Amino acid sequence: MRKPSPLVVLTGPSTEMSDYEGSHIMAFAAGFSKPWFMPRFYLKKTFFKPVPSNSFEVELAPLGLRKLEADLVKSGFKHEDVAVVHPDNLKNAVGPETKVIGISSKDPLGLGYVSLTYSSVLNLGEPINKVEFKRLMKEAQKAKQKFGARIAVGGAGSWQLLRPEANGLFDVDCVFMGEGDVTGPDIVRKLVKGEDTPRIVEGKQASLDDISPIIRPTIYGAVEISRGCGRGCAFCSPTMQRRRVMPLETIMHEVELNVSHGIHDVLLVTEDIFMYGCNSSNFSPNSDAVDGLFKVLTAHEGLESIQATHANLAAIRADKALASRVGRVLRERSKYKLAGKQVATVEVGIETGSPKLFRKHMAGKCRPFKPEEWPSIVLSSLSFMEEQDWVALATILVGLPGETDEDARQTAKLIENIRDQSLSTFLVPLIFVPLGTCGLREAALRSFSDLTETQAEVFALAWEHNIKIWGPDFFNSSAYKSYWARLGFKAVSHILYNLKYKRSDKWRRAIADRTIKALGQVI
Repeated sequence: MRKPSPLVVLTGPSTEMSDYEGSHIMAFAAGFSKPWFMPRFYLKKTFFKPVPSNSFEVELAPLGLRKLEADLVKSGFKHEDVAVVHPDNLKNAVGPETKVIGISSKDPLGLGYVSLTYSSVLNLGEPINKVEFKRLMKEAQKAKQKFGARIAVGGAGSWQLLRPEANGLFDVDCVFMGEGDVTGPDIVRKLVKGEDTPRIVEGKQASLDDISPIIRPTIYGAVEISRGCGRGCAFCSPTMQRRRVMPLETIMHEVELNVSHGIHDVLLVTEDIFMYGCNSSNFSPNSDAVDGLFKVLTAHEGLESIQATHANLAAIRADKALASRVGRVLRERSKYKLAGKQVATVEVGIETGSPKLFRKHMAGKCRPFKPEEWPSIVLSSLSFMEEQDWVALATILVGLPGETDEDARQTAKLIENIRDQSLSTFLVPLIFVPLGTCGLREAALRSFSDLTETQAEVFALAWEHNIKIWGPDFFNSSAYKSYWARLGFKAVSHILYNLKYKRSDKWRRAIADRTIKALGQVI
């Protein structure tokens, strides 16, 4: 007798249904262009390998989908009514009883910071994220036509479906914006019943009581410890939301659930690890709360690695003693090495070296300090992290509204200071993107070709630094140790340069010249 199909099927693009062999940092590479000559089966086998599935349901899923799954069950849906599946299994999961296909995507059209920047810089094709989302939507629309299921798209990138670039591309019944804890289950229930719903739905911000603990394990052992930020940076979405801090009991319940399913890592999802338990109007860290969090995490015998997603450089400067304690724990429980030495890693935001631009768009980011102090805060905090064997992956925004060449020169000067101090900071220059949920959402969408020579210099300086610091470790990894692998990589670099950049604008040529020269010094 045929088993009934799930009432609600949840999924996401293949690039979000992979654990990248445990490296959450590698997931950002899905924003790069997909070269036309590279077949999908190769990328799926070597890059975004699918998470394991039991029947058609995944054993691990992104945190956002697991939260929605838990919200639906809490609201009255039965466990068997909801299935989270890999997109390649969508056709096996959807059947006559399926009423809703819920899709979560961080970057459906490749308009996120990394995707827009590096597909624009490389200019070799559409971002992998976009290619995989389009593939998923094609399968979802086949299922809709066959069984009549309705399609809802949410997630951090759902705003992209409201841009002109998405017009006519997808047949979507509902685009869900914002948090889904409160409004999501109500919309899904209406879709299941065939009731009318608005095509665009704004989710209500959830209180702590509204946020459901996960009921099944997550990719990377991801656990949400706080949501929102409250610093008010105009270029960012979470900073515009009020901060909510998850209780220790909820955090450890989710950690325990992941460990019980064989996930011995935890990824602490937060906008700033030092804001856990913060109740200060000037954003001074609550050392007792942060220490308490790491005390219970390190006491858990089932945890092998502990990783935090983000930290704030001003918070590190504000309480270096606390930062030292946190850095020590993260280093001891890290899975990453640099130059043969175990190091802690975390993402931080430098964004700009211009105090004027900083004050205009992100003045709250440096509290409890002043915007004029930002360049010195950056250097002081990064140097301190270096002493603790704590390496920052630091974003830099190029092309913020109102940025002049003088602003860009100040950012370039800050990068030169980082280089001159031989800091291990991995610099990630990004073109500003007017995210549809941020304060600057009405600003113009730009590409690499719109940048000035001074702005392009920021990219060249940053990647020249990255290659010199990180190149030796990368090319000494097992995949690149052989003479032929090194020779092949060098040959491909020169082929791409000769075929593409010699015919392109001088800014790309300048960056290609500098980075290939730096590669030659480390390969």
